[in-house]
Amino acid sequence: MPFQFTVNNVNLLPYIVEDGLKWTRFDVEAPDTGRTLDGVMHRGRVAVKIRLDVTCRPLSSAEASIVLDAIAPEFVTVRYVDPMQGSVVKTMYSNNIPALCATVYDDGSARWEGLEFPLIER
Repeated sequence: MPFQFTVNNVNLLPYIVEDGLKWTRFDVEAPDTGRTLDGVMHRGRVAVKIRLDVTCRPLSSAEASIVLDAIAPEFVTVRYVDPMQGSVVKTMYSNNIPALCATVYDDGSARWEGLEFPLIER
């Protein structure tokens, strides 16, 4: 199966730096999860969620706009190849997205660096 990574039907693979897609599985725990005084761990896993951390290569303003527009809605549809499940489609959200205007050229165009964002399963 070919590797894919789209957000709201926008192919974001051309904008991602090499080694720029990190997959994390995390557990949502019940409020009473934790260790008791005897050191025994008590868990109450409520759900398992996936988080993708995406780091972009340096982008022109036009390219940055494509990426930022794709992830702008409150919830987005993400199609990607999951290391556990293969090709999947998930509803995710993103927040706290930094980007550094690294260079402004004489013609007024710019290069953006450090654009990175999480995509967190709903």
